[in-house]
Amino acid sequence: MCQLLTESVILSLLGGILGLVVAKWGLSAVLAVVAGSLPRSENIGVKPFVLLFAFGISIGVGILFGLAPALRSSKTDLQTSLKEGARGSTSRHHRAQGSLVIVQMALTLVILVGAGLLFRTIHNLWDVNPGFDTKHVITFKVGLSAPAGRTPVGARSAYQQLVERIRELPGIQAADLTVMVPLGQEKNIGPFFVGTQEPASMAEAPRALFYWTGRDYLRTMQIPLLRGRYFNVEDTTKSDRVVVIDSVLASAYFPGRDPVGQVMTIPHWGSVRVVGVVGHVRQWALNEHDSYTDNQIYASLYQLQDDWAPLFYSNLTVIVRTRLDLATVMPAIKSVLYASGGDQPVYRVQTMQKIASDSMSSQRFPMILLGAFAGLALVLASVGIYGVISYSVAQREHEVGIRIALGAERWDVFRMVIGQGLRLALYGLAMGGAAALVLARVLSSFSQLLYGVNANDPATFVLVSFVLTGMAVLACYIPARRAMKVDPMIALRYE
Repeated sequence: MCQLLTESVILSLLGGILGLVVAKWGLSAVLAVVAGSLPRSENIGVKPFVLLFAFGISIGVGILFGLAPALRSSKTDLQTSLKEGARGSTSRHHRAQGSLVIVQMALTLVILVGAGLLFRTIHNLWDVNPGFDTKHVITFKVGLSAPAGRTPVGARSAYQQLVERIRELPGIQAADLTVMVPLGQEKNIGPFFVGTQEPASMAEAPRALFYWTGRDYLRTMQIPLLRGRYFNVEDTTKSDRVVVIDSVLASAYFPGRDPVGQVMTIPHWGSVRVVGVVGHVRQWALNEHDSYTDNQIYASLYQLQDDWAPLFYSNLTVIVRTRLDLATVMPAIKSVLYASGGDQPVYRVQTMQKIASDSMSSQRFPMILLGAFAGLALVLASVGIYGVISYSVAQREHEVGIRIALGAERWDVFRMVIGQGLRLALYGLAMGGAAALVLARVLSSFSQLLYGVNANDPATFVLVSFVLTGMAVLACYIPARRAMKVDPMIALRYE
């Protein structure tokens, strides 16, 4: 027992050391992929507690899986054991190993299915139309110099001049200002109601997202104008107040009639006239599972009241459409901005594609983790099947020799060994498939991460099953080839 426990613990410790090396490398790779989207990622690392945990697990596994065969061998009848060894009987010896391989296969299928469903979710989200063109768009914020931002009129004029100078740069297709960037973290929600008749309680009034933008915002973001017009130079603080609504609000509150020309009321601002309808954009996320409201209202920054200006102008974002890459265009933009005032910092520079990608972080990070675990589980299951089948072939060399001596073809032996591995794999697939279906129904939080695919998606289950079956065949190939080459004269030399 001491010898068996010593061998088992040494193997387990070596495995623990290798696991720590893989964990150290894998952790750096994962953190590099999810940089910026994982809170407190700088605190994640292979620290002394992790080393102590790995050491304890390695010792425990070594003792547990070394003690069981040691106890079993201590109760073995030597005479019977020697007879069975001579004949190559394996029916009792490999039952436990086969059971472990089946469990490995089942767990691998569960993890692979989870990773596959999240991968399909990410793929489906990239195909979602957000309502605007995310390509070739750069966003950034500018801090106005103290004299320019001192008054609402000065801030309005300074931002307008900045945008006009950016538009004159070579390669700039369009540029404008906005308070909220779609798929970003900003929120500007307020009540509204159709007509001038106030509801009994303002709490009962519907809510909408309010986008305060410039006149060229639609062209910059490539948002389609469905009806009417967008803002123009005549829409100022001295003209009638106008708004543009999205298609969702138009269909919900103006069914069967043209919204253009209708009157709406926005508390704290007053009556406004609808002058246009635009396409709906996705503000919260590409899947928009938890949207507080889908209604969207656009208002002109140049009609913003002076008492509201300090609040909104301090949070303005410049949006630029250009086919030039970020490294090429930003130095030119900064030179223009610094020319009008050296104390105007440019910060939070991002591409719209990066913002869209970050909006999928809740799905991407679990996918990366499950993908990494699924890869490791696939390796473990492959090693498990290979080990069991290889050991079985070595133990059954006598039996294989008899089969060949009695006329069995080499390919019959090959199919027999492959069939043994496939049986283990199929048992594991059946068990894992049932477990995955149950977990998909129980774990509602996982189902909420999915988009465009069901938790019990047949295509994912079938594909993962094919992958695991192919892996099982490959793992059995080398032992099967070795069994084909058994020489009956050598296998039966002691008979």
